Amino acid sequence: MSGISSKGVYGLAAMHVLSHAVNNRTMQVKEIAAMTQISHSYLEQLLSQLRKSGLVISTRGASGGYRLARPSHEIEVIEILEALEGSLCRIEGNVGASIILEYFWADMQEKVKQLFSLKLSELDQSYQPYHYEI
Repeated sequence: MSGISSKGVYGLAAMHVLSHAVNNRTMQVKEIAAMTQISHSYLEQLLSQLRKSGLVISTRGASGGYRLARPSHEIEVIEILEALEGSLCRIEGNVGASIILEYFWADMQEKVKQLFSLKLSELDQSYQPYHYEI
């Protein structure tokens, strides 16, 4: 099980900003970059990966940009992180010679999945004092 890198952290930040776009309006990369303080070029890479994973839709042209592919109440945080980081719940190698360790790792995998199964829309409900709209 690996940690969450800047890809996951910044990708979740970008998705959170997009989830606040009124009427799911398309947002330009420069707008998202300014709000998240992520470099324009790095953000483009992340959004490209999120698009390939079916989490965002891109539109070309002068008024183009990105928007969520589905409503925020249908997108789980784990989907975003795994689109950018790979599986968060995969244990590599031998889990141990003991059945107790096998149960321990299976339990840890399930807890990680539960923790990150929070819907994108639920982030604001869980942390209400920090709510804003774009």
